Amino acid sequence: METPFFLIDKQELDDNILNFKIALEKIWPNSKIAYSVKTNSLPWLLKYLKTQGLMAEVVSDEEYELARLCGFTEDQIVFNGPIKGNDTFLDAINKGALVNIDSKNELGLFKEHIKESKENVGVRINVDTSLFDSNDIGYTEDGFRFGFSEQNGELTDAINIVRLQDDHHKIGIHFHCNSVTRSLNVYRSLAEYAKEIIKKFNLTPSFIDIGGRFFGGVEGKPTATDYV
Repeated sequence: METPFFLIDKQELDDNILNFKIALEKIWPNSKIAYSVKTNSLPWLLKYLKTQGLMAEVVSDEEYELARLCGFTEDQIVFNGPIKGNDTFLDAINKGALVNIDSKNELGLFKEHIKESKENVGVRINVDTSLFDSNDIGYTEDGFRFGFSEQNGELTDAINIVRLQDDHHKIGIHFHCNSVTRSLNVYRSLAEYAKEIIKKFNLTPSFIDIGGRFFGGVEGKPTATDYV
């Protein structure tokens, strides 16, 4: 066999998926798992994960198209990231993908081309790193790079545009954190912050997207079974 190559332990993969589903069902039952396509984009793997009931999380036009080619329908795709192509961005919204607006360019496209609010559209929130222990996220000085900040008023503008001034319309909110420890404290802090945002902006979220390094199987890191 030529190298390099990926060797996938199917049983361990199945166990990780099952344990994660069990943990979510006990703690947050109305939830879905979306697999990060950029982590490993082998078509066999993506097709198999679809059969296990997972969604696909993509961050580029190429990943979006790959997910579609592997059988995911638009409503089984989460479209994140700051480098969405204009046409794919609008097409994904109109066809029912969960799309998280990540930049001012995307916000402008939404305002110009989408004539009514969409419950499948969310806003990525730039989380203040002071909410976390620096040991859990690896740094605190520079902050996170993407999304809209509550502190400078950008988040207020983004939420008002996405819900098109309709105070009662449901929109999604998206939080992402690259935890180096995978500590439960990181995701607890994100959930608590989500509560604050919901209350402050009088939101009824159509979805809450919390992501970042959940998948198990890494020696020395917590797994889903630790929290069941």
